[in-house]
Amino acid sequence: MEESWDGVYWGDETDLKEWYVEYIAVVNEQKYHHMTILYGEDIEEAQKSLLHEVRRAYRSTDRIDITVIKMKQTDLDSDSAQFAGLFAP
Repeated sequence: MEESWDGVYWGDETDLKEWYVEYIAVVNEQKYHHMTILYGEDIEEAQKSLLHEVRRAYRSTDRIDITVIKMKQTDLDSDSAQFAGLFAP
């Protein structure tokens, strides 16, 4: 008997949110200031994405100290008045 996908529950469809993250990484007593955009359903998922990014960036060291300066969900609307006709957002 063939199985169909009709009865499979895929879970609630939630949109990924965009997160702005600014952090400092201290590796081998050297400070590196980073700003990045990450994606996740909530702040916990964004933190997991940050952990993966840091591990990819600094593979050659055992100890990495991270200080998160700012982590916030980005706004979807931009204020075009701030660009004063110079650039299109």
